[in-house]
Amino acid sequence: MNQEEAFRLLARASAVDNRKVTQLAATVWADTLPDMSYDEASDLMNEYRRDNPGVYLEPGHLQKQKRIRVARLREQRGPHPLPPSGQRWAVDAIETDAAYAAPGGVKEVPFDDAS
Repeated sequence: MNQEEAFRLLARASAVDNRKVTQLAATVWADTLPDMSYDEASDLMNEYRRDNPGVYLEPGHLQKQKRIRVARLREQRGPHPLPPSGQRWAVDAIETDAAYAAPGGVKEVPFDDAS
């Protein structure tokens, strides 16, 4: 996302949380989310806001929402073997345990090395 797109995204966010939109804020958001398009970020923001009312939106919320979306898509593509005893897969792990998520996406672990 470039600075202009980040500014537009923050303007959308301000309609809900009344934040002050500045060029500095847009620069920071653009630097924090360089690989995310405006359309994707806007869609993720809408999705996040539906499930998290009253939360002041930050870039990390969009990254987490993207990880959850990717995990849900992977689960839908099944079939999948059952996880090893005491382990969890995809959405359950990402939503409840940060150790299962990697920056920029879901950490992929081969089935024979899931521990």
